[in-house]
Amino acid sequence: MAIKALNDRKKLSNDFNEANDAFIDAVLTALKADEMPLELARAYLAHPVAMMHSDGAQAVANYFDRILAQRPRIDWTPGE
Repeated sequence: MAIKALNDRKKLSNDFNEANDAFIDAVLTALKADEMPLELARAYLAHPVAMMHSDGAQAVANYFDRILAQRPRIDWTPGE
C-alpha cells in the first residue's frame, strides 16, 4: 500500500498512528524497565517496517494489536 493510499484512508491512518505510538511506547517502557536488551528492542521496532507488503498498514496495525493484547505483562521473547 502506497503512502498516498494510507493518507487517503483517514480512519486507517489514524488507527495506524495510534497503534504505532502505543507499540513504540510499550517497547520503550520495557527497555527502560530492563525487561529486554537494546538489540531486541531495536528488532521489535524494525520488524513492522519489514512487514510492509501487500497488506500494508493494516498488517502492521494487526501485528501491534497482537503484541499489545498481552498487556500488562507483554512477553517480549521472540517467537517463531
